Amino acid sequence: MNLNQRWSDMNSSQRKGLVIAIVAVVVIVLGLAGVSFLQQRGNEGPDTVAEEEEKDSEKTGGNSENAGKDDRGSNEEGADASQTAENQADPLAGFTRQDQTVWTTARVNFREGPGMDSGVISVIGSRQQLSSSAFSPDWYYVTYGERSGFVSASYISKEEPPAPEPATNQTAALPSVTRPAGSAGRVVVIDPGHQRNGDSTPEPVGPGSSATKARVASGTRGTTTGVPEYELTLAVGLKLRTELQNRGYTVYMTRESHDVNISNMERAQYAGSVGADIAVRLHGNGVENSGVSGALALAPSTANPYISSLSGESQRLSQCVLNAYCSATGLRNRGVSGNDSMTGINWSSVPVTILEMGFMTNPSDDRNMQDTAFQQRMVQGIANGIDDYFGL
Repeated sequence: MNLNQRWSDMNSSQRKGLVIAIVAVVVIVLGLAGVSFLQQRGNEGPDTVAEEEEKDSEKTGGNSENAGKDDRGSNEEGADASQTAENQADPLAGFTRQDQTVWTTARVNFREGPGMDSGVISVIGSRQQLSSSAFSPDWYYVTYGERSGFVSASYISKEEPPAPEPATNQTAALPSVTRPAGSAGRVVVIDPGHQRNGDSTPEPVGPGSSATKARVASGTRGTTTGVPEYELTLAVGLKLRTELQNRGYTVYMTRESHDVNISNMERAQYAGSVGADIAVRLHGNGVENSGVSGALALAPSTANPYISSLSGESQRLSQCVLNAYCSATGLRNRGVSGNDSMTGINWSSVPVTILEMGFMTNPSDDRNMQDTAFQQRMVQGIANGIDDYFGL
């Protein structure tokens, strides 16, 4: 018998009772399902939050896969990337407090906190002496310039690292010199920039640097006169040597001809090898805009990762030379700029300046710098600036 026949055989009272029973069962089932659902939601709440917190922790390094990876170069440190809440509140939590002198063994990032996810303040060069006041197995808290921060313990030594072996020039040697015994004059090295043929072989931009640049370029060229930069710098350099010698200086030249192969690093090292007091590098400038004119000087900035200790004297030398040069020549004074990317600056062990004597891409500057009388004014101005630097 099917359900329809059963329903037909029931009287009205039986049908009413069946409907009431079915409704009651439905109400009970729905009520039990609601309780179960609410209990389940209540149990899921804390677990979901915990899961989100765990994910956030992973994003901030709490479960980082980068722990112990190398962060050298632009990211030179190697250390655990994780930072606990305690470290975030107190960066020196867990550090041993101890004042000591340490040295960097390679270029290393100088960070705001003890972790690879901390901001980089600057880059510290190799073989830099630092004062450390606290350390952990992974990080040293040091002072660099006027800032305090963290460097990876992987690139710190408690003993001064040995100086790197200087590269040897296999193509051509710098002029051999002997400093006169008892010379009363100041010693100046003149570096006439560039040479006839460039050399694109890479060399490090500074001591211990993994970054490289070409050993030396042939330079720019006068767009009006057609004279190459390497000819201009040597012509002025030879005249400047004579002028300085007449004023009592001992003078050495990095080159006296065009057919040499002397890298920018070797030119900088040469000044130290002859006991120079200063190094003056002569260059001609060039830009696409032919309307740009004037002279400027380049010197290491206070943040230079290699020779920051020479920044002050190099800036002063640059200012003295540039001011006197522009006064003598009438060229626009475009000021002194800090530059930390020049190999010939970064390898220097003495105060150094690069004098960009004028724009060879500017018709007026170009013609003037090839005029014999004007070159003499250029030389007088540079020599006057060197006198000013030494207080003579």
